Amino acid sequence: MPAPVFPHAAVASPHYLASSAGLAVLTSGGNAADAAVAMNLVLAVVYPHMCGLGGDLFAMVWAEGDAAAGPPAGPAGLNSSGRLPAAARLQGDSVPRTGVGSVTVPGAVAGWLALLERYGSRPIGELARPAVRLAREGCPRAPGLARITKLMVQLLARDQEASRVFLADGPLVQPQLADTIERIEEFYTGPVARNAPAPFTPEDFAAHRAEWVAPLSTTWRALQVWEMPPNSRGHLALEALDRLEPLDGLSPDGAEFHQRLLRALRPAAADGDTIYLCARDEGGMAVSLSQSLYQAFGSGVMVPGAGVLLQNRAAYFKPHEYRGGERPVHTLAPAMALADGRPRLIFGTMGGDAQIQVHLQLLARVFAAGQELGEAVAAPRWRLGEGAQLLAEAGLPDIGAQPMPIADWAGHAHAILVEEDQLTAAFDPRSDGAALGY
Repeated sequence: MPAPVFPHAAVASPHYLASSAGLAVLTSGGNAADAAVAMNLVLAVVYPHMCGLGGDLFAMVWAEGDAAAGPPAGPAGLNSSGRLPAAARLQGDSVPRTGVGSVTVPGAVAGWLALLERYGSRPIGELARPAVRLAREGCPRAPGLARITKLMVQLLARDQEASRVFLADGPLVQPQLADTIERIEEFYTGPVARNAPAPFTPEDFAAHRAEWVAPLSTTWRALQVWEMPPNSRGHLALEALDRLEPLDGLSPDGAEFHQRLLRALRPAAADGDTIYLCARDEGGMAVSLSQSLYQAFGSGVMVPGAGVLLQNRAAYFKPHEYRGGERPVHTLAPAMALADGRPRLIFGTMGGDAQIQVHLQLLARVFAAGQELGEAVAAPRWRLGEGAQLLAEAGLPDIGAQPMPIADWAGHAHAILVEEDQLTAAFDPRSDGAALGY
């Protein structure tokens, strides 16, 4: 089904309520940064298995005349990923996958505040109102949330507060989270920082800072493709593009199209539950943003009395890397492709290490195969998993892959294609999302 087209501005996210909040901001005069923060706050309430105040954030922003954006005509990068608490020590020989030992200091809130400080036109308290209302009054549990909750019952049952909130029947009601969002500017100094379980201390939270960084780029098919630098893995997509054999004359209906993409990639492993959202406003500002708890429901640990579910990003450490104050490698990788110095495609996905693989597939389908954006986003995808195992959704040619066992493993990709007189916005039908605009 073709993606909708809008003349002025557009948003896309994995939940329709978040997209609605973003559109409301844009239609009332807010900009793309305002809309992105409002959407992410709503997602923190309605899509808690994938993102939240207890997670991390990476973003990329292109704004007209942004002298602080790094290289000429390039976007600015925002890295708000946290570190292990100073007192963290590995217990045993392996890194914990869940529990408090898998948690790093959450960076999402600092990321929202930094984004608004540089680019926003509205205070975070105003942008948070839809999220606060949904948390306090309750919201329907989206099919994606309900499906993942059933799979993660054992993890959620370990924590009394997580069990009470997420394993309850009926609408998802989170009054403690509503209170925390209402006082969001106190996140790193108030109850969340004071009540986070040991080995965290208030000093660990107070030390966190969001960082503006210079994204990296490469040229491919007359496009300048921009990805985040380390500690994000986004830069690996650029290396794959540099290795990619020509796709001219090939079609996604044929195996060789996909084999060339696969040969350009190095095997990647690990799953991830992440949200990706994008916004482009009438003034041309573009925001590409990824925010995550890492795996489904993160660590499974909630901050007592705060309604904040903490990530498990530290699970990505190798044992010899696990030291207090260290920051792990991240799979979060918001991206943009520019043409003639201006955004052409604002895009990204969830999916752990498969994010860079989805980036390559989307770019190839849209710009090499010439597919319509909605068709390219919805098209069946493959991913390289652990041990170079190749998994694929139904509908692809024979590329020697095994069936994809879980739909979310293919990622939830969303994108906005900027053309001369219109925007095409697409959300992934694998999600509960919407692409909206005016």
